[in-house]
Amino acid sequence: MPPAASGLPTPPGAGGVPKPSGTPGAITVLNWAGFKGAVTYSFDDDNTSQIQNYPALQALGVPFTFYLWTGKTEASNSIWATALKDGHEIGNHTMSHDSSGHCTAADINSATTFIQTKLNTKAWTMAAPNGSSCFAPLSKGLFFINRGVQPSQPVLPNGNSDPSSLNCYIPGTGQQASVFKTNVDDGRSKGGWVIYVVHGFTGDGSAYQPVDIAQMTAAISYTKSLGDMWIGTMVTVGAYWLGQKAFASAMTATSGTDKTWTWTLPGQFPTGKFLRVKVDGGTLKQKGVALAWDPHGYYEIALDAGSVTLSP
Repeated sequence: MPPAASGLPTPPGAGGVPKPSGTPGAITVLNWAGFKGAVTYSFDDDNTSQIQNYPALQALGVPFTFYLWTGKTEASNSIWATALKDGHEIGNHTMSHDSSGHCTAADINSATTFIQTKLNTKAWTMAAPNGSSCFAPLSKGLFFINRGVQPSQPVLPNGNSDPSSLNCYIPGTGQQASVFKTNVDDGRSKGGWVIYVVHGFTGDGSAYQPVDIAQMTAAISYTKSLGDMWIGTMVTVGAYWLGQKAFASAMTATSGTDKTWTWTLPGQFPTGKFLRVKVDGGTLKQKGVALAWDPHGYYEIALDAGSVTLSP
């Protein structure tokens, strides 16, 4: 199904859900935009095998996140501009890839400048080289998400995963599709977000723990076949996850028969993001305008608006 006006993918289900007509009460956010869970496939280090195998990845028809180590020659390859046009995310993996503990904002900012200058795009998320913890405090003022490397477990909607050092799965050398599938099945059963970080593919001597491209594509095809797992970039899935957390902490105020929720988004949060919500009845409004009911079973509220009002 094509994405909705919000840019979020259409969730599973036939649609035709009638607008709720009961008594207005609470607003419930749909986890993962109405999917059972989410999966992000991210790639670090702009290794040559990623460039060589880009056509095979692109043929899968799902979005990826590529974290550029901008001090490498490969960071200037034209494939990254192509990836951006194809709808993939380009993220910050620093200029030097120094993870010795001497982390600096200058190293991060140099990569940000490179990405902005060479690709004319903003890097919304970063991935700390080797998951070094010294990047976590620096990332907080520069990005709304910094991907770490551990532990290998799903990010849960109401869990305590740290957005400044977000956990992920790193496949072992030559990891088989069956192991990828097991991780996804576990995340699906828990209703979580599975984040992978892959460095390259078999035959690439510069890639850390390379995997076979055929096993990788088979694993991604399996995730697609489930039909109820949202495959998205770090920025899109991450914005939904943190937007939901912001809404969960919203202040509420009642005026007559109207109830308003007001929230504050994290620093460096991307613009133009939405949440999907459901109510028992009533009319949802933002900026005084009634929101349209989507027959797949939800309203979409704009996070940039900072508030939403439920009226009878």
